[in-house]
Amino acid sequence: MQPMTNFKLSLLFLFLPYFLFCQSKDFEISGTITGEHNSKMYLFFEGNYKQRDSISSIIKDGKFYFKGKAPMPIQARLHLDQQSFICDIYIDNSQTFIQCTTKMEINNNGLDTLNMLSIVGVKGSATNKLKNDFETWLENLKKSKASDGEKNEAYYQKLSNFIRKYPNNKVSSYLLGKASTLSYLQVKELYTFIDTSLNKTFEAKSVKSLLNQLEKSKNSAFGVAFQNFILRDSSGNEVDTKQFKGKYTLIICWASWCKSCRTEHPDLNVLYSKYKEKGFEMVGVSFDEDKQKWKQAIAKDLLQWKQTIDPKAFEGEMARYYDIEAIPANFLLDKEGRIIGGGLTPAEIEAMIVKFL
Repeated sequence: MQPMTNFKLSLLFLFLPYFLFCQSKDFEISGTITGEHNSKMYLFFEGNYKQRDSISSIIKDGKFYFKGKAPMPIQARLHLDQQSFICDIYIDNSQTFIQCTTKMEINNNGLDTLNMLSIVGVKGSATNKLKNDFETWLENLKKSKASDGEKNEAYYQKLSNFIRKYPNNKVSSYLLGKASTLSYLQVKELYTFIDTSLNKTFEAKSVKSLLNQLEKSKNSAFGVAFQNFILRDSSGNEVDTKQFKGKYTLIICWASWCKSCRTEHPDLNVLYSKYKEKGFEMVGVSFDEDKQKWKQAIAKDLLQWKQTIDPKAFEGEMARYYDIEAIPANFLLDKEGRIIGGGLTPAEIEAMIVKFL
């Protein structure tokens, strides 16, 4: 085989595996953005975050534009040129139109910024419409007055119907990979309805990761002693997790850049205030690589519970031992340091605390 000389094609290898190259198609993404932002928008595909700066577009007059090749449908992920949330969409056509909005959060006397990027509209992608319609339904469910049990059952039934209707669509795997509130057995059952042709996709890896997490935290790990770790707090002092034996303890893995983690913080603050004098303790384990941003997030979110950091993040000892590939993640321990729950919502945590205390 003769080596490729086409420069544009060689760029493609920065972010797409070779075996997918023959399936690649031309795409164009046109977008508009409102709100506070700097000069560039970036695009990467699936989990290839290490090459996420390979494709960029200047933002001019509130508009940006991308052109390239990719196997479609594919999960495209966008972020801005300063620290910002990563937004996911699916492209499945030669032309896609995106509407974005953003709001800049500035902290530390202007030295630290967090851009609250969000996508408010996508045209030209039937695959993304399936994703968006389901996520909109789910957001409305969360806001409803139904009990947590009723919400969870409705979520399971809706997702089950979706997967059975679209077993060959990547969105089925995408949505299932985010179903962390379902049980291990529920996720495992729904995975059997997804066509095996998707087994090697990026989305399938997320489902397998979730299954591993649920199996360890909600099934096989029940009653097993928590593996203790020595971490450091914001002053650099060592914190050994075994020191919390004698109290019911919640270990919470989070990071300053994790939107879903920080969304839970107000509810977790309330839990800590209500039960800290009744034999309940909480310990945060940050997966931040930037300690300054971690400390700023602690101050901004008014976190009063013990905070530690593992700057090795997902390559750290705790993440590798418990196969943590996504956050937020948590473990609820009894007084003897045994795991009695994991992957819990704040409502589920409080229900267990009330039961035991």
